[in-house]
Amino acid sequence: MTIDLQTLKCGECGSSVLKRTGLNEYTCGHCGSVTLVEDNVSDRLERVLNQVKNEAGRRLAAEEAQRQALAMRKAGIAVAVAVGVVALVGVVGIFVGSRGADTSSASGGQRPVVAALGDRTIPTDGLKLAEPRQVLVGSGSSAQAKLLVVARNETGKPLSRAGIRATYYDGDTRLDERSEMLPVAVLEPGESAPALIDMPSGKNVTRQDLRVQKLAEPYNAVQGPRMTFSRVRLIQQGERVRLVGRITNDRKDAAVIGGIEVLATLYDDAGQVIGFGHGYGQANEVPPGTRTSVDVSVARFGRAAAIASWDYRIGYSTVEASGSRTPVLNADRVIRTAGGPESFNPDLRLGTDDLLADDSERFDEKQLELLPLVAGRSNIQRPLFLTELVNRSNDAIVLAPGGAISRFGGNKADGSTAITGLAYLYPGERFPILLEPRDVERITQTRIEWKPMRRAALPGPRKPLEVRVTGTKAETGSVLLNFSQRFTYRSVEVTGSVTNPGTAIVGKVRLWVSLRDRNGQLTGFKLMDNLPAIAPGESVPFQVNVEQNARDFATVSTLYQTE
Repeated sequence: MTIDLQTLKCGECGSSVLKRTGLNEYTCGHCGSVTLVEDNVSDRLERVLNQVKNEAGRRLAAEEAQRQALAMRKAGIAVAVAVGVVALVGVVGIFVGSRGADTSSASGGQRPVVAALGDRTIPTDGLKLAEPRQVLVGSGSSAQAKLLVVARNETGKPLSRAGIRATYYDGDTRLDERSEMLPVAVLEPGESAPALIDMPSGKNVTRQDLRVQKLAEPYNAVQGPRMTFSRVRLIQQGERVRLVGRITNDRKDAAVIGGIEVLATLYDDAGQVIGFGHGYGQANEVPPGTRTSVDVSVARFGRAAAIASWDYRIGYSTVEASGSRTPVLNADRVIRTAGGPESFNPDLRLGTDDLLADDSERFDEKQLELLPLVAGRSNIQRPLFLTELVNRSNDAIVLAPGGAISRFGGNKADGSTAITGLAYLYPGERFPILLEPRDVERITQTRIEWKPMRRAALPGPRKPLEVRVTGTKAETGSVLLNFSQRFTYRSVEVTGSVTNPGTAIVGKVRLWVSLRDRNGQLTGFKLMDNLPAIAPGESVPFQVNVEQNARDFATVSTLYQTE
């Protein structure tokens, strides 16, 4: 297929239905012809296609805005009526209540005292603010200017939802006002906490005035034991920093806990704050003897400084049978740790459960093997290499296996390839992997950094399916590169069926179809992830065209996963 860049139509049939089906690959939706283009041509095509889509999106957005405006006018009328009714009921209630109170007083009765009506305010000068500094949060062009302020509670009392307001100036010209709450529900006496306040965008800020907003004690709080992580890790992948931890409810009074929040703070070797993050427990409530986990993304600034130490604090409440919650106070809850984070390859996908797994739950990475590389060629005759990940364990399933394969051509590093896409790998199974050189002609060696992985006993989570290959047909295809150079390649059309012998519907089936030569080595593969759900006792057919990248195929193997 050729593409007319002026009319954006297929050169074979004239259709304008073009779809990007791969890296620099376009398919005609009418005749099915395919062309490959180089990066600069692909970029121009994508800009034209995006202009068409963006114009359609603009029209749809305008229509939706008109519909929302009409809905808002109707909602405004309804709200006004509701407010009027509530106000009328309130006036009547006050009138009736005052008469009832007078009657009660006359008869010698006592009025109840409500604790919430007591004065819980605290003088604002007890919250001390350190010298603020401007920082950039984020990286590159997406970095945002923020004002970092560290507040210390010297009131002698716990503070509920303390806030700071900043007024920005350019010389004597007032620019804007912004406010921010401290990232903890309660700031204990003697504790410090950082806050990042937004700054006016695109304006020259020469100074700022800071003002502490109204302070108050928490309502109905109680003193109680501090909470710590039963397992915690601070990890770093490139510029991303995360704190992951496990919380176990081991209180002796058998209380249900909830409302778990965590503040993690990073420091440089001078003790200055260089990052912090705030997060919540994954479980809303944690009954006695159970546990939950927390995964906090930490905003980092001052990247020139290494992380020398870090701390965390956990806030929580007890949950009554009625659902009411009481914050638990403890002035000694901050846990400080000296040292930096654990470093991992940025390409690894690290799940919370994998990072927090106990030793007994871990899969031994020595039971995984990466088979020797098989040299091959792509459909445009560029070099590539095939390999397979094999689970050599006899009785353990590896859950969410993954790693980063570093590629080398001689002594030259050539980037890395991530092992992803697997939910599990059973004993003896092989998962196909494609490695493509970037700046070298040949990959001579690889090194693997495995992610933390968990194990599961057989029979494991996969629902049983029966996969049958019923036919193969060798074919030859061609592809046009940059509208001028045509390449031919070999492929195999594989047909078969997938049967559900179980008693439950199986959905989201993923099927890898692999070609093997007479020695059993991988010579090509393709993933099918568009199979429909399969009802008990039913079968669905499949047909897939698999490119043959290496030697002639002799057999076909399959690997499947279910959810």
